[in-house]
Amino acid sequence: MEEEMAEKDLDLEQTEETPEDEPLPSLKYEIFSYPSDTTLKGYLEQWNNGQLFIPEFQRGYVWDQTRASKLIESFLLGLPVPPTFLYKPAASKSFWIIDGQQRIRSVVDFQKGVFGEAKFRLKGVDPRWNGRTFEDLSEEERFSLETTVLRAIVIQQTHPADHTSIYQIFERLNTGGVRLNSMEVRQCVYTSKFLQVVKDLNDDKNWRNIIGVSIPDKRLKDRELVLRIISLYLNVEKYEKPMKGFLNDCAVYFKNGFNNEDQLDNKLNEICEKFLKSCSDIISQIGDKPFHLKGRLNFSALDAVTVTLMRANSIENLKEKFENLIGDSSFQDDVSFNTSDESVLKRRFETAARYLV
Repeated sequence: MEEEMAEKDLDLEQTEETPEDEPLPSLKYEIFSYPSDTTLKGYLEQWNNGQLFIPEFQRGYVWDQTRASKLIESFLLGLPVPPTFLYKPAASKSFWIIDGQQRIRSVVDFQKGVFGEAKFRLKGVDPRWNGRTFEDLSEEERFSLETTVLRAIVIQQTHPADHTSIYQIFERLNTGGVRLNSMEVRQCVYTSKFLQVVKDLNDDKNWRNIIGVSIPDKRLKDRELVLRIISLYLNVEKYEKPMKGFLNDCAVYFKNGFNNEDQLDNKLNEICEKFLKSCSDIISQIGDKPFHLKGRLNFSALDAVTVTLMRANSIENLKEKFENLIGDSSFQDDVSFNTSDESVLKRRFETAARYLV
């Protein structure tokens, strides 16, 4: 069963607009950006001083030695290289690398003389430099390389203070040819203890059995479902479209909305307890993959039932009540079409509460 689950990606029934297709809020931003002509030695110093941060959504270092060597060769030849893209959070002493991780890591590692666990020897380049390490270069070549500039574009948001413009900017970046989705961007912009909890809850075995895939989704779609459930558990009565903005507001709340660490921890403990118990009850009383109503995971049925369980102390005869709920024709409509509309969402939650509680 687990091997069968592991081979599949998370397959969601599309009953509403994807987050990327949702209309944008009508907002006005004030963004400050400036070029920073940083030398290659400057990047090395920033890296060694912990001033360059790689956000979690970024993939790891994936260039092979030949490609990294070609970049170094470009600098030695005096050829232009595209700038990096860095974000400077307010009151921070570090930069977030948003675009250019592979370039920065390559120039840093070459100057340090390492490539993984091996020596960084140039490979597949002009015979003048092929097989050479940084230390093997002439003094003039080392100086030229260290003082070569790799321009960075640095951005800061000055208004409003909620980082929503940074979210919009990141969302439009192409990193490695793949556009970042909403949850990948959220993971970067709103990094917090709360999003670590979301990640941990996503690993729960019962939850994995509910959604029908044993291995976490590479694009974080399953984490977004956990965030969706938590957001609706906390505030379904005040839900307003778009769903993407509603989930962003929840992430911002947990990043900035608590007066002290104890208050935050108490809320996170409550959420974990409620979420894990609900998942356990679903598996023990209903069974695996109960929300794959038409073969694919229906996340609207999933959120309505799970949130209702989280809000109830306990529910007797859950399996029978669940089957009656799923058989209700109005509920079937409300989990099949326009499921992120305010009226449809609130109606399906009311129906779920009527049947289950």
